[in-house]
Amino acid sequence: MKVIIFLAGVAVGFVVGTRAGRGAYENMRSKWQGFSNSDQVKQVKESVGDLAGRAASTVSDTVSDAVGKASDKLDQATGKADSAPTEA
Repeated sequence: MKVIIFLAGVAVGFVVGTRAGRGAYENMRSKWQGFSNSDQVKQVKESVGDLAGRAASTVSDTVSDAVGKASDKLDQATGKADSAPTEA
């Protein structure tokens, strides 16, 4: 059923797009470029990029800590010592 609805949407979009013509497409394209190149949108992009970087760092630290704790618990459960083997 979802496929039929999707295909109907594609067909309607195609018909409307062909009737509107190239001029309407160019008009929408220029408006989108004006919007995406605006100062406000650039500021939001930078803010989101900074936020994503901080979030990735936090997640990385959290995962690293969790893996360390799990490794320690596994070593305790199996009776392995915390010291690394020494080379002779």
